[in-house]
Amino acid sequence: MAGPLPRRPFTLRAAIILWLVVSVLLAVAAGTFVASAAAQNLERAGLIGLGALFGGLAALQLLLLLPLRRGRRGARELLSTIGIIVGVPIIVRGTPGLSLIAGAMLVAVLLMWLPQSSDYFQLTHPKARKKFRLPGSR
Repeated sequence: MAGPLPRRPFTLRAAIILWLVVSVLLAVAAGTFVASAAAQNLERAGLIGLGALFGGLAALQLLLLLPLRRGRRGARELLSTIGIIVGVPIIVRGTPGLSLIAGAMLVAVLLMWLPQSSDYFQLTHPKARKKFRLPGSR
């Protein structure tokens, strides 16, 4: 059994808190879209789809926070992918309420890749160094 984890750097702690806030805000947005769909007769499918998408994203982000806290590279990479794929188009489109959430996602991605956070991931989940070998050699 491995020893205790080293102390998380401030950058990673801030990213975890930011992801938690983003997840809650996405869940609220999902509820708002579904409630709007229930109140309208037109364009219900789009609002329900957005609600389901944001609800699923919120749940996925919450699920990835535990491995992120334990220093798992995979969680950092998945959250980064989600943050970039969801955050950049929302920022470019300029949707007023969602742009703040998207901006927070992109800041969280940045915080996870700063040198202090990367050093933590190297300590908790070291990446094996590849040895250079010529093809056909042992």
